[in-house]
Amino acid sequence: MICVALPGLAISTERGQQTGSGLEGFYRAGRRLLSRCQVRVAGREPLAVQARMVAADRARFVGTLRVSPRGDGPDPDVVVERTRCADGTERITLRSAAPHPLRLPVEVALGTDLADLGAIAAGRAGPELPADVHACGLRWSRAGARASVTAEPP
Repeated sequence: MICVALPGLAISTERGQQTGSGLEGFYRAGRRLLSRCQVRVAGREPLAVQARMVAADRARFVGTLRVSPRGDGPDPDVVVERTRCADGTERITLRSAAPHPLRLPVEVALGTDLADLGAIAAGRAGPELPADVHACGLRWSRAGARASVTAEPP
Protein backbone atom coordinates (compact mmCIF):
# COMPACT_ATOMS: atom_id res chain seq x y z
CA MET A 1 0.00 0.00 0.00
CA ILE A 2 1.41 3.37 -1.00
CA CYS A 3 0.40 6.63 0.67
CA VAL A 4 1.48 9.79 -1.17
CA ALA A 5 1.57 13.46 -0.17
CA LEU A 6 4.73 14.77 -1.80
CA PRO A 7 7.45 15.16 -0.74
CA GLY A 8 6.26 12.43 1.68
CA LEU A 9 5.61 8.79 0.89
CA ALA A 10 4.75 5.74 3.01
CA ILE A 11 5.04 2.18 1.66
CA SER A 12 3.90 -0.96 3.44
CA THR A 13 2.26 -4.31 2.87
CA GLU A 14 -1.37 -5.07 3.72
CA ARG A 15 -0.25 -6.52 7.08
CA GLY A 16 0.55 -3.01 8.33
CA GLN A 17 3.92 -3.89 9.86
CA GLN A 18 6.91 -2.16 8.30
CA THR A 19 9.70 -4.71 8.60
CA GLY A 20 12.45 -2.85 6.76
CA SER A 21 12.45 -5.27 3.86
CA GLY A 22 12.20 -4.14 0.26
CA LEU A 23 10.84 -0.64 -0.24
CA GLU A 24 8.84 -0.52 3.01
CA GLY A 25 9.10 2.66 5.05
CA PHE A 26 8.44 6.38 5.38
CA TYR A 27 10.20 8.59 2.83
CA ARG A 28 10.72 12.31 2.50
CA ALA A 29 12.24 13.84 -0.63
CA GLY A 30 13.56 10.45 -1.76
CA ARG A 31 15.20 9.42 1.53
CA ARG A 32 13.87 6.64 3.76
CA LEU A 33 13.51 8.18 7.22
CA LEU A 34 11.97 5.10 8.84
CA SER A 35 12.34 1.58 7.50
CA ARG A 36 10.93 -0.42 10.40
CA CYS A 37 7.84 0.14 12.54
CA GLN A 38 6.63 -3.09 14.14
CA VAL A 39 3.96 -3.25 16.85
CA ARG A 40 3.65 -6.10 19.34
CA VAL A 41 1.06 -6.39 22.10
CA ALA A 42 1.65 -8.80 24.97
CA GLY A 43 4.70 -10.06 23.06
CA ARG A 44 2.73 -10.94 19.92
CA GLU A 45 2.12 -9.39 16.55
CA PRO A 46 -1.56 -8.56 15.91
CA LEU A 47 -3.32 -10.75 13.34
CA ALA A 48 -4.00 -8.53 10.31
CA VAL A 49 -7.70 -8.54 9.42
CA GLN A 50 -8.16 -5.39 7.33
CA ALA A 51 -6.12 -2.92 5.32
CA ARG A 52 -7.46 -0.15 3.14
CA MET A 53 -6.58 3.21 1.71
CA VAL A 54 -8.57 5.96 3.45
CA ALA A 55 -7.30 8.67 1.08
CA ALA A 56 -4.34 9.07 -1.28
CA ASP A 57 -2.12 10.05 1.65
CA ARG A 58 -3.52 7.71 4.33
CA ALA A 59 -3.98 3.99 5.03
CA ARG A 60 -5.77 2.19 7.86
CA PHE A 61 -4.72 -1.21 9.19
CA VAL A 62 -6.69 -3.30 11.68
CA GLY A 63 -5.37 -6.30 13.60
CA THR A 64 -6.71 -8.38 16.45
CA LEU A 65 -5.36 -10.35 19.41
CA ARG A 66 -6.71 -12.85 21.91
CA VAL A 67 -4.93 -12.02 25.13
CA SER A 68 -7.38 -12.82 27.92
CA PRO A 69 -6.07 -15.69 30.05
CA ARG A 70 -9.66 -16.81 30.64
CA GLY A 71 -10.45 -17.31 26.94
CA ASP A 72 -13.89 -15.69 27.27
CA GLY A 73 -15.44 -16.69 23.95
CA PRO A 74 -14.39 -16.99 20.33
CA ASP A 75 -13.87 -13.28 19.59
CA PRO A 76 -10.58 -11.41 20.02
CA ASP A 77 -10.09 -9.28 23.13
CA VAL A 78 -8.05 -6.49 21.59
CA VAL A 79 -8.28 -4.57 18.34
CA VAL A 80 -5.19 -2.69 17.16
CA GLU A 81 -5.90 0.09 14.68
CA ARG A 82 -3.09 1.86 12.87
CA THR A 83 -3.59 4.94 10.72
CA ARG A 84 -0.50 5.73 8.66
CA CYS A 85 -0.03 9.00 6.77
CA ALA A 86 2.42 9.99 4.05
CA ASP A 87 3.53 12.99 6.14
CA GLY A 88 5.36 10.55 8.43
CA THR A 89 2.81 10.28 11.23
CA GLU A 90 1.13 7.16 12.51
CA ARG A 91 -1.55 6.76 15.16
CA ILE A 92 -1.77 3.42 16.97
CA THR A 93 -5.00 2.82 18.91
CA LEU A 94 -5.81 -0.22 21.06
CA ARG A 95 -9.39 -1.10 21.99
CA SER A 96 -10.35 -3.79 24.46
CA ALA A 97 -13.52 -5.87 24.20
CA ALA A 98 -12.57 -7.93 27.25
CA PRO A 99 -15.19 -8.07 30.02
CA HIS A 100 -12.48 -7.21 32.56
CA PRO A 101 -9.59 -4.71 32.65
CA LEU A 102 -6.44 -5.72 30.76
CA ARG A 103 -2.90 -4.60 31.48
CA LEU A 104 -0.71 -5.34 28.46
CA PRO A 105 2.78 -4.35 27.36
CA VAL A 106 2.88 -2.60 23.98
CA GLU A 107 6.14 -2.60 22.04
CA VAL A 108 6.91 -0.42 19.02
CA ALA A 109 10.20 -1.39 17.35
CA LEU A 110 11.65 1.28 15.07
CA GLY A 111 14.65 1.42 12.79
CA THR A 112 16.11 3.12 9.75
CA ASP A 113 18.99 2.98 7.31
CA LEU A 114 18.47 6.58 6.04
CA ALA A 115 19.01 5.25 2.53
CA ASP A 116 18.14 7.00 -0.73
CA LEU A 117 15.24 5.53 -2.69
CA GLY A 118 17.53 4.80 -5.67
CA ALA A 119 19.91 2.76 -3.52
CA ILE A 120 17.01 0.83 -1.95
CA ALA A 121 15.50 0.06 -5.38
CA ALA A 122 18.90 -1.22 -6.53
CA GLY A 123 19.19 -3.47 -3.44
CA ARG A 124 21.89 -1.38 -1.73
CA ALA A 125 20.01 0.02 1.27
CA GLY A 126 22.73 -0.62 3.82
CA PRO A 127 22.50 -1.74 7.45
CA GLU A 128 20.12 -0.38 10.05
CA LEU A 129 21.67 2.52 11.98
CA PRO A 130 21.91 2.69 15.77
CA ALA A 131 19.48 5.10 17.44
CA ASP A 132 20.10 7.68 20.15
CA VAL A 133 17.42 8.26 22.78
CA HIS A 134 16.21 11.84 23.06
CA ALA A 135 13.31 13.36 25.03
CA CYS A 136 10.32 11.09 24.27
CA GLY A 137 11.72 9.46 21.14
CA LEU A 138 14.64 8.25 19.06
CA ARG A 139 17.08 9.96 16.71
CA TRP A 140 19.26 8.56 13.91
CA SER A 141 21.94 10.31 11.87
CA ARG A 142 24.64 9.71 9.33
CA ALA A 143 26.57 11.96 6.97
CA GLY A 144 24.08 14.31 5.30
CA ALA A 145 20.94 12.75 6.79
CA ARG A 146 19.01 12.55 10.05
CA ALA A 147 15.62 11.45 11.31
CA SER A 148 13.77 11.46 14.60
CA VAL A 149 10.64 9.86 16.03
CA THR A 150 8.62 11.11 18.99
CA ALA A 151 5.70 9.60 20.87
CA GLU A 152 2.58 11.38 22.11
CA PRO A 153 1.74 11.10 24.91
CA PRO A 154 5.35 10.79 26.09
